[in-house]
Amino acid sequence: MSDINIMHELTLESNASVGAIIGLQGDILQGWAMLPNDPELRLAVEIYLDGVFVALVRADVEQPLDVPGDGFHGFVVQLHPKWLQNTQCISARIANQGPWLAGSLKLPVVEAVQADPLATQVWYSGGLSLKGWAFDPNRPAQTLKVRVHEQGQVLATTLANRLNPTLVYRSSANHGFELNLPWELADGQLHILHVELEDGSSVMGSPVHFCTHPEGISALLQQIEHKSCKQTAEWLPLLERLSLIQEARLPCSAGFAHYPQWFSAFQQVKSRQFSVTQRILVVVTGDLEAQKELQTRTSIQQQGLSSEQIQVVVLKDSELPRALWAALSGVDLVVPVQCGDRLAVGALACLSESISASDAGWGYWDCDQDGPQGERSNPWFKPVWDETLFYGLDVFSSGLFFKAEVLQQAIAYLRDSQASIQPCWYALLAGVVAINQRPVLHIPQVLYHRHFSALRYPEKAQANPERQATLEWLLAQRHPGARLVPLPKYPALNRVLWPLPDDVPLISLIIPTRDQLALLRNCIEGLLTGTDYPALEIIVVDNDSHQAETLEYLEQIAERGVRVLRYPHAFNYSAINNWAAEQAKGSILGLINNDIQVLDPGWLKEMLSQLLRPGVGAVGAKLIWPNGMVQHAGVVVGINSLAAHIGNYWDQQDAGYLGLNQVARELSAVTAACLLVRKADYQRLGGLDVQAFPVAFNDVDFCLRLAQQGLRCIWTPFACLIHAESASRGKEDAPSKIARAYREQSNFMTRWFSNSELDEYYHPCLSADYLTGPYGGLALPPRSTKVRCITPVKTTA
Repeated sequence: MSDINIMHELTLESNASVGAIIGLQGDILQGWAMLPNDPELRLAVEIYLDGVFVALVRADVEQPLDVPGDGFHGFVVQLHPKWLQNTQCISARIANQGPWLAGSLKLPVVEAVQADPLATQVWYSGGLSLKGWAFDPNRPAQTLKVRVHEQGQVLATTLANRLNPTLVYRSSANHGFELNLPWELADGQLHILHVELEDGSSVMGSPVHFCTHPEGISALLQQIEHKSCKQTAEWLPLLERLSLIQEARLPCSAGFAHYPQWFSAFQQVKSRQFSVTQRILVVVTGDLEAQKELQTRTSIQQQGLSSEQIQVVVLKDSELPRALWAALSGVDLVVPVQCGDRLAVGALACLSESISASDAGWGYWDCDQDGPQGERSNPWFKPVWDETLFYGLDVFSSGLFFKAEVLQQAIAYLRDSQASIQPCWYALLAGVVAINQRPVLHIPQVLYHRHFSALRYPEKAQANPERQATLEWLLAQRHPGARLVPLPKYPALNRVLWPLPDDVPLISLIIPTRDQLALLRNCIEGLLTGTDYPALEIIVVDNDSHQAETLEYLEQIAERGVRVLRYPHAFNYSAINNWAAEQAKGSILGLINNDIQVLDPGWLKEMLSQLLRPGVGAVGAKLIWPNGMVQHAGVVVGINSLAAHIGNYWDQQDAGYLGLNQVARELSAVTAACLLVRKADYQRLGGLDVQAFPVAFNDVDFCLRLAQQGLRCIWTPFACLIHAESASRGKEDAPSKIARAYREQSNFMTRWFSNSELDEYYHPCLSADYLTGPYGGLALPPRSTKVRCITPVKTTA
């Protein structure tokens, strides 16, 4: 997730132990070499036969021994058989007059050196598939058999006989393999899979930590009750195989254009016995047209409840809240329905069952819209309750329900506070938000249908004076000093200007770097001259820059007040930031990548104003690529059982799904490329995890640990900066980087998916497929219909 530039300068100590020759298998020489004080560096090794230089190889492939480093300091070189016929000694040294490696070989070798084969590798390739390669240097023409097992149970076997480009330097490249895992493993649980050869030796990269949920066409096929149909049972194996091939190339999700069929398959309430114990009041309100009212009443009758269980009243907004107060007597639940909107069949029974099992005071369903021919369209799949998002746009008011006692308390509060706002459901909902401290319930199922003429998407609405006045009143009650400002391009959407104290805190911005002067200069100049903040400490952590122009610039900015700290150690993003945080003087820390570019002077004040709100632990910014496309609109946890950035297919001006690209909101995680956090919270959690996440996933892991402490993460689009992602650190394309990335992925799955934890801010009906990305489609099938509860944040107001 977080990246900075990595470049290296070689320094060797004469007494350093840097590696060894492991052995000779046939004509394949194997060994390892590394620099202990700089394990990121990949050394060049010279090979000598009887003192004569014959080959140069880089030590950047997997190593079989338990030696320091990341496991990718090995080297493998094929020596010409004729060279070995009369050779008496094989030796190796670090290139350019470096030290000799231990373990020089005297030929002929009497006894083969025992070592696990180096020419093997396995990795998790997504879905239900493991890929890799296996090659025996002693028997290059032989095809090896590979198997995978969990707790001793063999799950799959295959032959390593596929073409693999990694092996192009071998006499044959047909030693790749793919292991297709059984469907039973797609259960959302963490699995530790051991991959080995037929002789029991482990394949490099094993064990593999694996977690996935059932999705895609093949997941649907698994749900077919095929035992009762002989023909279906015969077709199923073929269909499953074809679906696996398709899903290796295509998304495991459905596009929104397929929503009508998707709804029919997954969103209709299943026929079963519900026990409705509450008395429910349905309030029909809004524009009371006869035809629309008939549609609404018909949907209420289709709930199948008796007159003792359900009561219907029709009220104009002007009759609220007085007439509603009188109707609340003797009822338990209240469901407002706009005239013309419809309740899905079974909606009230589902509500009764869900709310009975919780302590929630109110909640909401998901909703969609009637199409021209009555078909389903325009679904609104909502997150858990988020007061920050509530101020930004109206996504919650369609599909509400309340416990009657909470609604009574809200009406009384509005009356006692003498709220000068027009009576309407916006006002009642604001009253509930103002007084409610009980959990808010979200039923992640489409149980409310908006009328054909209703609003398609929340960002398409026009400014609503009633809602705006209600929100301004609510802000005054809960957050005195905060102001509401409509967005010019989206008048129904709002920005909240949160107040800052008169005496603002010192903020320490930490920028790790190594060379890449052009990027660094853009970043630092934007902080020095383009940022409007009076109490700023800028800390540049120099991780062994060696280019003369970079060193000169570091001296120049030091004279301008920038603190330049030297960190002459191996690159570890987490360790660098943790070390710098200890040196920082500010009570607020900002983690900033060196490829960040400031666009607006007010970005830091916006992020600080969000951070100083009650219950907020970290704040992230909207980051865009230089071409204006969104690089980061927050993070969704669980995409491909890992995590992914939101918004990579959105332009910075696009509304995004339900307008989410344009309003501040709570999320499970944000990137540390531009992140603000209190220093006390950072240190209390031990900072970023140096061991498990030296480069990637450290920010997501940190945010999730903040959430365990009851602190929330806020993403704001009103702090927008350029982030040239990977321009500084580079891509994960070297074998050593790939190995480190796999390790971090495994650690992330182990820590956060061992109990099948999912992102509560991301809807289970939306795709978790890495090919489409967050908000890119509909999940096949939905991951869960379990109700979700969240407790509102208490304020000091």
